[in-house]
Amino acid sequence: MKFDLERHPSLRRIVAIAKKESLHIVRDLRSLLIVILMPVIMLLLYGFALNTDIRNIRLTAVDRDNTSDSRDLVARFTASKYFILTRPVSTDEAGAMAALQKGSTTIVLVIPRGFSSDLKRSRTAVVQVLADGTDTSTANAALGYAGSLIAGYSGKVVMDRLAAAGFAGREAAGLRPEPRIWFNQEMRSAFFIIPALIAIIMMLTAALLTSLTIVREKDNGTFEQLIATPAAPIELMIGKLAPYVVIGFADVIIITVLGGLIFDVPFRGSVFLLGLFSLLFIFCALGIGLLVSSAAPNQAVAVIGTVFLTVLPSVLLSGFVFPVDSMLWFIRPFTYVIPARYFFPVLRTLFLKPGTGLEVMWLDGLALLVFGLILLTLASKRLKKTLE
Repeated sequence: MKFDLERHPSLRRIVAIAKKESLHIVRDLRSLLIVILMPVIMLLLYGFALNTDIRNIRLTAVDRDNTSDSRDLVARFTASKYFILTRPVSTDEAGAMAALQKGSTTIVLVIPRGFSSDLKRSRTAVVQVLADGTDTSTANAALGYAGSLIAGYSGKVVMDRLAAAGFAGREAAGLRPEPRIWFNQEMRSAFFIIPALIAIIMMLTAALLTSLTIVREKDNGTFEQLIATPAAPIELMIGKLAPYVVIGFADVIIITVLGGLIFDVPFRGSVFLLGLFSLLFIFCALGIGLLVSSAAPNQAVAVIGTVFLTVLPSVLLSGFVFPVDSMLWFIRPFTYVIPARYFFPVLRTLFLKPGTGLEVMWLDGLALLVFGLILLTLASKRLKKTLE
């Protein structure tokens, strides 16, 4: 049975408005570039540039003991995937301090005289590890890696001592951790970043494109014609937003496919749930864009306002870069009004945790639904006032 639009005037008006908005997108080169190129460029830029896997930390080793034990310790650092020597191992402590001052090295390992003799006499041997604290992230990672390597070397020394005392093949009483990492065994930062990029890119592209809809009508002088149409504000809003919902889903597909092909990021969850939560998040982004569009006097203001209201909060206050629990107490309440805060954990769960269902993520979905309804309601009222 063929569906007849003539019997549904409201739907007919919505379809007509959606077709008109789609033509605007197709004919507008800037919009096409935003739709097609921006998701790809942002995925490649963020995917390759944002890398929390800190490797190749610049190391300077000062070996004042110059024994087989001290050389073995330095070799543990250089053999790891975390450190690279910036200069040959020497006894020049002043030169190492100067390199740390100039920024040509990140960490300095100082092995004092008597290091080997202390180990052989069952004394506690002390080594000094100096880090450049101007980059706190790298410094913390470097100190953590150095601590693990030194602890591993210390364990080897203890086992060698036990073997020398006739306890070969036995283990000393104590604790032995057996860490196991689930869902991201290699601790690749791409598995953490790429799913979250879906939210960032969707928020920017959907809100940015939508923010130009009403403003474009004003700049082109067709706003009066828009007012003269028999379409109600809600019909006008649905018709204008419909093409951008399709664009939002296209962005999700593009990022998911490219993330898997380029960065080898798996998708282990439900495609249906990904589509459902993406739809809820798209409504939030479109609501923000439509609010900006109805309030902005021109397209330049609309673009600036959209970036300020979407990208900055989504990056800084959602947990994308900084954990929410680590933020200051008076900043944390503001994170609850950022839609991306609820979408990020859903995306990472769907991409990395197989077998996880709606019972785990329903609260985040409810928050997105509430925000979407509030934003679209405010946009509808604002659009009505603008039309009047």
